[in-house]
Amino acid sequence: MIARSKYRVLLLVAAAGCLYILIQFLKPSRAIVESLDFSQIVYDRNGTVLRIALADDEKYRIHTHVDANPLLKEAILLKEDRYFYYHPGVNPVSLLRAFYQTFLRDRKIGGSTITMQVARLRYNLNTRTIPGKIKQILYALFMELSHSKNEILEAYLNIAPCGGNIEGFAPASLIYFGKDITDLTLQEILFLSVLPQNPSAFHAKTPSVENGLAEARQCLFKVWRERHGDSTAAPFDMPLNIGYDVPFHAPHYTTALLQKYDREQKIYGTIDLQLQETVTRLTSRYIQRQKHLGVYNAAVLLVDADNMHVLASLGSADFFDDEIQGQVNGVRSRRSPGSTLKPFIYALAMEQGLIHPMTMLKDAPTSFSEYSPDNYEGDFKGPVKAWEALVTSRNVPAVALASQIKEPDLYDFLYKAGVGNLQDKAHYGLSIVLGSAELSMVELVALYGILANDGVYRELADSYESEEDRAVRPRRLLSKEVCYLVKDILRKNPRPSSGNAAMLQEVDLPVAYKTGTSIGFKDCWAIGLFGHYILAVWLGNFDGYGNPVFNGRSLAAPLMFEIIDSIAPHIEKSTKISLPPERITRIDVCAVSGQIAHPHCLRQIPTLYIAGKSPIAKCRICREIYVDTRTGYRTFRTDGPSIKKQVVEFWPTDLLALFKKAGIPRQVPPPFDPRESLAMLSTTGIPPEILSPLKDTEYILSRSDAAFNDLPLLAHADADVQEVYWFVDEKYIGKAHPDETRYWSLAPGVFKIGVIDDHGRSDYREIRISVDSK
Repeated sequence: MIARSKYRVLLLVAAAGCLYILIQFLKPSRAIVESLDFSQIVYDRNGTVLRIALADDEKYRIHTHVDANPLLKEAILLKEDRYFYYHPGVNPVSLLRAFYQTFLRDRKIGGSTITMQVARLRYNLNTRTIPGKIKQILYALFMELSHSKNEILEAYLNIAPCGGNIEGFAPASLIYFGKDITDLTLQEILFLSVLPQNPSAFHAKTPSVENGLAEARQCLFKVWRERHGDSTAAPFDMPLNIGYDVPFHAPHYTTALLQKYDREQKIYGTIDLQLQETVTRLTSRYIQRQKHLGVYNAAVLLVDADNMHVLASLGSADFFDDEIQGQVNGVRSRRSPGSTLKPFIYALAMEQGLIHPMTMLKDAPTSFSEYSPDNYEGDFKGPVKAWEALVTSRNVPAVALASQIKEPDLYDFLYKAGVGNLQDKAHYGLSIVLGSAELSMVELVALYGILANDGVYRELADSYESEEDRAVRPRRLLSKEVCYLVKDILRKNPRPSSGNAAMLQEVDLPVAYKTGTSIGFKDCWAIGLFGHYILAVWLGNFDGYGNPVFNGRSLAAPLMFEIIDSIAPHIEKSTKISLPPERITRIDVCAVSGQIAHPHCLRQIPTLYIAGKSPIAKCRICREIYVDTRTGYRTFRTDGPSIKKQVVEFWPTDLLALFKKAGIPRQVPPPFDPRESLAMLSTTGIPPEILSPLKDTEYILSRSDAAFNDLPLLAHADADVQEVYWFVDEKYIGKAHPDETRYWSLAPGVFKIGVIDDHGRSDYREIRISVDSK
C-alpha cells in the first residue's frame, strides 16, 4: 500500500509538471489584443485630438493601459466583477446564481466574469447556447492560466462594446464627451461603466440614454457611495453632457500624417487647432463673400518660421465638396507660382553684386533670345528702381536680371533648395521667372523660410521630429545681408485696399509679402512674412479653369491680411523686426540713376548697401558737359568767355522713346560742334547696344516662306546719338535712327553684325544662320 501511494504521488507530480509545461508551451507570447488593429490618433501640438481613424475592421478602438484611469478601473470592477482578482476566470457562485435566476425564476441575469466577457468578445463566441457557454468557460480558464489579471482587465478596457462601432472606453470617452479617458468625471465614468451592459440601447449619433442604462448607472452610483461615502453625491447630480462627435479636424493635414506614419498609433502633429479653426473660419467666410465672382476654392498654410513647424494647413475650402474636388490637397499640389519667385531673382542679383535696392533697372520692350516678356498691365515704365520693380512686380526687369545672374541662376537655386519635379533647365528658359516651373505651397513656403531665417533653408515639419531626422538638413543658400534687404523691400509692398485688410493698418506689424498670378488667371497667390510666421494663401480651381478675378493682389492678398489681422494681437513686439546685419550700411546714390552718386548728381538719396558686395559703379546718367553759348554746340574746351558748364541727364535712346510716348519731357544733350575730332568723340559716353539680332541665338532660314527671311537690326544708343550705322562682316549695309529697325536678308553662314554710332562708338555680335531642312 505504501509503495502504491508513493507511485500515485509521483504520478500526480509528473502530471502536474506536464500540465505546467504544456501550459507554458501553449501560453500566448503576446497580449490578448495585440493582434487587433487599433485606431490611429492624430494630436495637435497641445495634445488636442485632431482625428481618430477607423481600424481595419471599421471600428473605433484606442489602446488604453489598465491604469489609465484608476476610478474607471474601480467602477468597472464594481459593476462587472467585484471578485475579479480572486477567482480563476470563472466565478461559480455567480454562474449558479445566474442559472437559478434564468432557468428557475425566468429572470435573466448575467453571471459572466470579466475574463469570460473578454473570451467571448475576443474570440467571437456564441454564448447563448450551452456548448457555447462551456467553450467560453474553458477559454476563460485557459486565459487566466496564460495571462495576468491586469492583462485581461486591460483587454476588457480596450474591446468592451460601447455603442455602434465604438470599442473600448478610450474612444467612447473621446467621442461622447470630447475628453481623454484620464479627464472623465465620476458621472461620466459611471455611465461608461454600465454602457457595455446594453450598448445597443444607446443611440450614439442621436445621443439619448435609455431608461435601463440610466437605472443601471443609478444603481452603480449607490454601490459607489456605499464604498466612498456621500462626498460624491453632488457631482453626480449634475446633468450628463453627452454628445457624439468623432474628431475630424484638418482633414488634408491629418490624412497626410496618417499615410506618412501608417504604423504609428499615436501621431503628434505640429498644428495648433485654435489657429487651424481660425484659418478655416476666415477662409470659409471669405469664399462665401466672393462666390458671386466665381471664387469657390482656396488653400492656406501657416508656418512658424523659427522651427518651420506647420501651425495651420487648409488643403481646400471644403473637404467634402466634390464639385470643387475638395479632397485634393491644395497645400501639396503643384501649381504655377506666378510672380512669387521674383524676390529670389532680386536676392541672387544682390548676392552677385549686380544691384542694390536703388539700382535703376530698365522696364522697356526687350527680347531675351526667344523670350519676349511683357508686363501684367501691358505697359512699360521706363527706368524703375530695383525695389519698386519688385514691389510692383514688373516682369521685364525681373527677366533682365534673371538673364544676368549666373552660378547659381534661379533654376540652380531652386534645385539646391530641393524643389522637386523640375524638368531640365532648358525646358523653362527665362520663363521660370514668371512661374513656368510648378511648385507646391509647401515648397514655396520653404523658399520664403530662407528669407525668414536669414538665408538658411529648413525643411517644413508637420510632426515632431528633430531637425537631424528630417529628410533635408539645414543649409545656407543666401547671405543674411541679402535676406535683410529683400525683406526690407517686401515690407514696402502696400497693403491691398479691398476687403478688411485696411483694418490692419492700425496694427504696428511689418508684413513683407509678395503676390503672384499665373498665366491664364488659373492661380493667384499671396505669401507674407510677419512676426515669426510665414503665411501662404492660394485661390483658384483644381481643374485649372481660369477666371480673370484670380489676381494675387486683389483676391489673395486681402484674405492673407484678414488672417494676419486675427493673429497680430498675439505676437510679441520683440519678435516683429530684427536689426540689420553689420555689413549693411547706408550710402548716397543718384536719385536719377540709382548708381553711386558723384558731384554732378544734383539729387541724391540714401540706400541700404552691402559693403564689399553691392555694385560700386558711379552714375553714368548725370554728366557734366561744356557748351559754347555762341553756337549752342557741345565742346571739349573748358575755358573761355563763351564756354558754359552744365549738368545734363544722358538717357539711352530706348528710354527717351518711352518718355516721349508717355508725354514726359526730357532734355536731350546738345550735339557736338561738327569741327570736333571724331577720335575724341569716341572716348566719351556709352557705346550703342545691339538688341537684335539676339545673343546666343541660331536663326533658321525658311525655304517655304521668304517673308521670314529678313533679319531685323535694332540697337539703342546714348542720348546724344542721332544716327547709327550697320555693318555685316565689316560691309556697310545702311544707317538708321537709334531704335529704328532696319532689315537684312538672311543667308546661310556665320556672320559678324556690327553697329557704330555717329560718335564712333560700336557694338558687335556673331550670329549663325542655318537652312530649314524641311
